[in-house]
Amino acid sequence: DVPIVAAGGFADGRTLSAAIALGADAVAMGSRFATTKESSLAHQMKEIIANPELSGGSTESDTIYGKNFDGIPARVLKSAESSRLNKKPASLPLVIYRAFNAAQKMNIPLYKVIPGLITQFDKMYMVAQFGAATESLMKATVDGNYDEGVQFIGQSQGLIEDIPAVDELVQRIMLEAIETSSQTFETFSEKRMT
Repeated sequence: DVPIVAAGGFADGRTLSAAIALGADAVAMGSRFATTKESSLAHQMKEIIANPELSGGSTESDTIYGKNFDGIPARVLKSAESSRLNKKPASLPLVIYRAFNAAQKMNIPLYKVIPGLITQFDKMYMVAQFGAATESLMKATVDGNYDEGVQFIGQSQGLIEDIPAVDELVQRIMLEAIETSSQTFETFSEKRMT
């Protein structure tokens, strides 16, 4: 048997219970666990994700989905910078320039980058776009700079309202899932008896 792991939109026990009821064996909760005390995500970004009433705070509608930012379709937290970067793809010269800068920062020799751009242009262009995006990603995830950075996030951010420890979060999710599953069972049991 191949396990089925559901991903996208899961952040609490109710969503876990729903996924299990629909046949999943497990769920991935990337955004939820990124906003825990143990996560290395910048605390300022955790605060913005967990507190919709803050300036820049997020709800499930405060995301942008597209591939213009880094070449790979993804959802990011809506901000002035992410909106600007997602309006249109970066120009080829700019992507190549940023990719070379990113390669230098990561100590990747340029002679390894150039042949790929020539022989596998589509793939390397996508990789170059992602490499070019690292500066904006680092500004958000490492520096906590909401105004100049770009933060990957799922729509489940609308379900995230705190920054708990991982153990506390897991215990809460499991309790909610058990309660939700029990309520679902009771609902169907009552309907069956009538």
